[in-house]
Amino acid sequence: MADRITPIRKTPAEILADLLAGHDAARLGGAEKGRKYLLNFVGRANSIPNAVKFFLFDLLAEDAFQCGDSEACRDAVAKASGYLPVAQEEASQGFRAYSHSIRLFERGIALAIDEGEFEQALSLCARAIALGLGKAYEAKRASIERMM
Repeated sequence: MADRITPIRKTPAEILADLLAGHDAARLGGAEKGRKYLLNFVGRANSIPNAVKFFLFDLLAEDAFQCGDSEACRDAVAKASGYLPVAQEEASQGFRAYSHSIRLFERGIALAIDEGEFEQALSLCARAIALGLGKAYEAKRASIERMM
C-alpha cells in the first residue's frame, strides 16, 4: 500500500505572513485587486485561524472602503472587531507589529458618522484609545462629541 502524503500544515504565523505578502502583491494593482485576493483567500482557506481572521477582515475593510462598497466595509469592520481580542492574545507579536496600521477603527468611525450613528463612532474611538492607537482618536472623539 502506498504511503499517504502528509498534508502541509502551517502555523498561524506562517498563514499570516502568506496573507500579508499576498495582499501586498495584489494591492499593487489597486484596492479592487487587493479585495479580490482577500475574498479568494477566505474562499480557499477553509481553516483560517481566528487570530489571522482579524488581519484578513481589517485589510478587507480598507479595500472595501476604497472600492466604495460600504456594506462590505461595514461587515468587515464588524468581523475584524470581533476577532481583535483573539489576535491580541494568539498573535501578539504579529499584532504589535501591525497595530500601527489597523484600519477597522478609522473606516468604522467614518461609516458610523455617515450613517449618523454617533454612539457607535464614539465606541470605536474608545476602543482605539484603549489600544493606545494615538491621540488622533481622542481628537476624533472630541469632534464627534461636538457633532452630537
